Amino acid sequence: MGADDHRTTVDWRGTPVLTLADLWPERPRAMVVGLHPVPCSVEAGHYFQGRVGQRQLHRLASTGLVPTPTDGTFFEPGALAAGVGFANVVRRPASGAAVTPDEVAHGRAILLAELAERAVPLVVCLTRLPVKALLGREGRPGYQDAELPGGTRVFRMPGPFAPRSEVEDVLAMLDLPGRPTQAAATSSSGGTTPTPASVATNNG
Repeated sequence: MGADDHRTTVDWRGTPVLTLADLWPERPRAMVVGLHPVPCSVEAGHYFQGRVGQRQLHRLASTGLVPTPTDGTFFEPGALAAGVGFANVVRRPASGAAVTPDEVAHGRAILLAELAERAVPLVVCLTRLPVKALLGREGRPGYQDAELPGGTRVFRMPGPFAPRSEVEDVLAMLDLPGRPTQAAATSSSGGTTPTPASVATNNG
């Protein structure tokens, strides 16, 4: 595994599994959360390498949450530098929604504890599946009414096949805590600072 390969082996409910490591920034501004890693992502050693995942990540990039890679499909370096990390509720790789309720409950408890310990202000869920896993219901795209323990807000991305107008309306709601305003960025740099891009998907 190379230096930029995020594969790791973990004990998942008594069984060793090859999966993706949780990626926690030193000072998290947000975490992008999927339900579980998908096989193609684990094979690549990077998050959200499927077609839908890449589509959602590039949509999220348009909000300025994380930068778009200048080449390739790996968002982690730029995202981590911007204070945005990646995790999944269920660590075991699977396709579709093929995880059990017990796995979801187990992973949810672990992830919620980690989010609270690090005082993460925002979780971006790539589709309805991780929202339901974390909050018990799918909710609507955008910010959810319920918060996670510690006051973490949850934002659900628009569906991967939603019409452009809906995507634009939902993404316009997203506001990242700690993101400098354009005026502040311009003042500190002495010029205009390009707005970085961002992204998300349904499973890692």
